[in-house]
Amino acid sequence: MRIAGQGRRWLCLTLLLLGLAAAPGVARAQAGRDPLAGTWRLASFDIVTSDGEVVDRVLGPHPTGALMYDGARMCVQLTRPDRLAFATNDILGGTTDEKARAYESFIAYCGTYSLNEAEGVVVHHLEWSLFPNWAGTDQRRFFAIAGDRLTLTTPPFPRSGRQVTAKLVWERMR
Repeated sequence: MRIAGQGRRWLCLTLLLLGLAAAPGVARAQAGRDPLAGTWRLASFDIVTSDGEVVDRVLGPHPTGALMYDGARMCVQLTRPDRLAFATNDILGGTTDEKARAYESFIAYCGTYSLNEAEGVVVHHLEWSLFPNWAGTDQRRFFAIAGDRLTLTTPPFPRSGRQVTAKLVWERMR
């Protein structure tokens, strides 16, 4: 079958567009080698001392959330399951107290990430964050995977006169 002139140009353009459309799939296939790639459901979020004592549960005893890695980008959202609704359905409304409670019960950020499997470190390169001070920063996390469980811990930081870490345990969603 011969394709001439205008038809050939359309065929070339169509093949080019199909190739571009397939590119995200290729990236996802390459991400299959990334042990973090996929979607994870939050199982626990604790602030712990070096000896494992839980000193705070920032989002309560049963927080919820999701963490997604796609081989290049990541996004996380964490929340208390018992968040109170605003008195109004206006997304920009709410009292000062309602807004403060909403802010204190939700953590979210997105960006790219880099992975050093040998050191067990993932660095989240934040582009956006609900906490404004984190936007544009790198957040280092230590990771360990056992089966379908991912544990992320922060480097130590001071809290109430003690050195603590945030420990988040995630379960892979299928």
